Amino acid sequence: MYASARPYAKRIKADAPLILYNGARIQDPTAGWMLFSAQLPRHQAVRGLWLARPFDVHVNLYLGESIYIERVSEISQESARKDGVAQIPVGDLGRFLEGQPDDPVKLLLIGPGKRLDALAAAYRAGGPGPGDLPHLVRSEATYLEIQPPGVAKGTGLVRVCQVLGSPPAAAIAFGDNLNDLEMIQAAGLGVAMGNSHADLKRAARIVAPSNDEDGVAAVLWTHVLR
Repeated sequence: MYASARPYAKRIKADAPLILYNGARIQDPTAGWMLFSAQLPRHQAVRGLWLARPFDVHVNLYLGESIYIERVSEISQESARKDGVAQIPVGDLGRFLEGQPDDPVKLLLIGPGKRLDALAAAYRAGGPGPGDLPHLVRSEATYLEIQPPGVAKGTGLVRVCQVLGSPPAAAIAFGDNLNDLEMIQAAGLGVAMGNSHADLKRAARIVAPSNDEDGVAAVLWTHVLR
């Protein structure tokens, strides 16, 4: 989200639009102007909350510029530290969402990987046609994200390129997990970091050194600055 990404954008003096929420929003890095925004249809969010209950996983509900949770826990505290954004406990998220005027941006479910795989399979099995389903993506080993239909980092990259007047073929995209897959496929040069998910490495044109070995700098030096 913008509040979480902006400090990093500021540190590297980024002036291009930010791809946020895995592509559900694109915002200006300084003024925060919204260049693109998509919401998760409320009935799909409610369905995700309902399906998540028997799997006993933690849920972050992203609505507006805030993160809502049912209650504070060790998982929620770790998630808040990681995002650098305070989370707001509201009790039953389904009941809370029903009283809101706007649809959410996404759901983030946190729990054991096998449990999340089973939850994603249950969501896909009981839903409408594939074109109507939210975009379900694993962004970390313990993360499952439920996003608006048709939204991914790849579509976000294409939209940013349109804003900049540059073709995606001229872009370099770096990723380390499955939520980056569509993005590295959309870019002219898709790069997987050395510490990436194995499936991402297989899809990438280049596998760079890990983030702890200055992998991004190594690729930029070789393919851009030389």
